[in-house]
Order: sequence, then C-alpha cells, then structure tokens
Amino acid sequence: MNSPFQYNRPLQAPEVLGRAAGADWLASNLLRGLHSVVWDKPKTGKSSFINKVLAQIRKNEQAPLICRLSCFNIRSEHSFYAALTNALFGCVANTLGEWENLAATLLPASKPGVPIPNHRENEFSLVFSNDLPAEAYSELARFPQAFSMHLNRPVIMVLESFQTLAEFSGTSARSLLQKMAELWKGMKNVTWLICGSGSTTSAGYSVFRKLFDDRRPFYRFAEHIPLDPIEEKEFTDYIIRSFAKAGRVISRDFAGMIYQKMEGHPYYVQYLADICFSNTKGYMNDSMYQSGLEELLDIFQQPFECICQELTTPQIYFLRAVSQGVEQFCSIEVMDKYLLKSSGNVSRIRDALERKGIIETVRKKPHFIDPLFKFWFEERFCKTYWLT
Repeated sequence: MNSPFQYNRPLQAPEVLGRAAGADWLASNLLRGLHSVVWDKPKTGKSSFINKVLAQIRKNEQAPLICRLSCFNIRSEHSFYAALTNALFGCVANTLGEWENLAATLLPASKPGVPIPNHRENEFSLVFSNDLPAEAYSELARFPQAFSMHLNRPVIMVLESFQTLAEFSGTSARSLLQKMAELWKGMKNVTWLICGSGSTTSAGYSVFRKLFDDRRPFYRFAEHIPLDPIEEKEFTDYIIRSFAKAGRVISRDFAGMIYQKMEGHPYYVQYLADICFSNTKGYMNDSMYQSGLEELLDIFQQPFECICQELTTPQIYFLRAVSQGVEQFCSIEVMDKYLLKSSGNVSRIRDALERKGIIETVRKKPHFIDPLFKFWFEERFCKTYWLT
C-alpha cells in the first residue's frame, strides 16, 4: 500500500502537524496588515506551514486576496516585475478579454502583450518588452498598490524563495532590494509575507539575517515569525497512528527514537518513518529500525560526500570538534588536538563553514544545521584512521 508519510511535497493544511500558535500569530499579522517574514533551515516545513496559515485566512468572511509567487527562478528586476504582475493578474482574470482589459486599465505605460496560448498551454500571460522605459518600470514597481485599489480589496503578497533576489550579481541586488523596501513600506492595503531559506551548499540561510538586521534594506520592515519545532509527542502519536491505519505496529519507544535521531526535523522524521514503515510487515523491531537508518544514510551518501569534498582539512577537523561537543575552540589543548593552529584561524574556519551553510552559531556555540548530515559525518565520515 502507499505510504502514509509525506516528505516529497509541501503538505496541505489538514496534513500539517503542530505549529498552531505560530500559525495563529502569522494569520493574525497578515489580516491586520502587518508585514511578516518566515525563514528557517531547508526542508523544515515552511511551505506546509504557510499552506496552513493561508487556509486559516481564507476562512475569514472578508479575507484579502492572496497571491503567491516563488522567486526561485528570478534573476533580474525585469523578470521579477513580470512574474509578480502575472501572478496578480492570474488571481482575478480568466478570459483573454479580462486580461486585455485589466492590462489596458492598469498598465498603460508598460503596454504588455497578451498572446493567445497555443494548444500546449492553458494559461494566459503578460509579455513585456525587454527595453521598457523608466516610467514603465515605475508603474510595475507600484503595481501591487494600483491592483489593490482597482479591486478595492486588500492583497496579501506571499513571496517564497526570496533569498534568490538577494543573490543577484553586482550592485543590482542592493539597489533593487532598497527600492522594494521603500516602496512596499508605503503601500496601503498590500501586506507582504516574505519567506525562504538557503541550501546546505550556500550562504542562503544567512541571507535573511543580512536583509533584516540593523542598517539593512528590510530592517524593521516585517516581524519575524519563527518556526517552532513540532513537539515529540505529537509527531510520535502521528507515526503510531499512521502505522496502525495500515495494520502495522510501532512502539512509542521506536517512534520516539525516529524523532530524536532526526532531532525533530520534519523532512527527515517523515523520511525515516517511511523507510521503517516499508520495512515493517507486522511489528517493527530493532533490526528494522537499524536497517532503516542505514538505508537513509545510503540515500544521502553521495550528496554528503560532495559537501565534504569541498571542505579543507582544517574545516573537517573543526566539524569533528563540533560533533564531539567541543565549546572552547580557542583553548591551546583543543587547537593542538584538532590542528586548528590559532584563534584567528578558528574564526576564519567558523566563518567559512557558516557561509557554506553547514553550521550556525547559537549563543557563541557552533551547531550543525542539517541533523542527518551531522549523523552521517559522525557515523561514516569520521570513522577513518586519519581522524582518530
């Protein structure tokens, strides 16, 4: 039978576990017109969480219009405005006439075309000239406000994978982000929800701190809504119920071990639970649990090896120290044991690993960002003769 565990797609609102308080907080913010930002580590359930929040908002009798746009493939100011405008049009316009009339009314300077879709396409879209005049760019930059006023309805604009916009090359990113922040602050009836994360091979996870910290473009623009961890009891109850629906049995101890080994990470907990579910025909036992762990490590062996191949030897030794719970990295004993040389070198190594998205420093103590990479690093990578 199909597995009850979902980890390869965002969950719909009824499927989302926990995080009720955070969902209520964010929904209240957006309904009151307060800009908000959600960021966290990769695959921690941000899209699923937002699905839950937006479903709550839509239940409101006077719910704002919700428009959702992913910025993952946007690489220029022109493409951002085009994507944003098309997303807003798509929320209200269905026929060719509606697209053309709305464009003529709201975009007189931009003058986009609305080509008729061919037999392979089902949706209309606006097509903009590559050499738009300055007044057209100004029109597009302010379009969400004009769109809201035209509809006489508040708009919630959800921008996902927002870190992509901050990774434009050169000065274009800084100027674009500064322009956005200033314009969006003055827009009435348009509320922005910004969200995203980085990958384990980039500095994307720290992008949001750089955008929203003091003296940054989005400083005090939005309230940060943290993603609370899903409580162990709620997750273990869900695992036990899911096994039981298929006539299979997993004890609370094993369900708790799955949660704890993956440190409550939603994606990895679901993934490991799915493997254990597939290995279990009746009652799950320790052999099935251990084989599930090994299978999960095998699945991620290659990408984790690629991460380590890009690390220097001092960085590897630093990670070994982190995995062994070292806190006083600049002590002579630690620097000698892990070949870290000097306190200045320790700082450089830590900064490099943070930029790579492998560790984060919390209360002056470095931690692995990815719990499965941490487990793999300890169990497989470090068990070599030269690191003993």
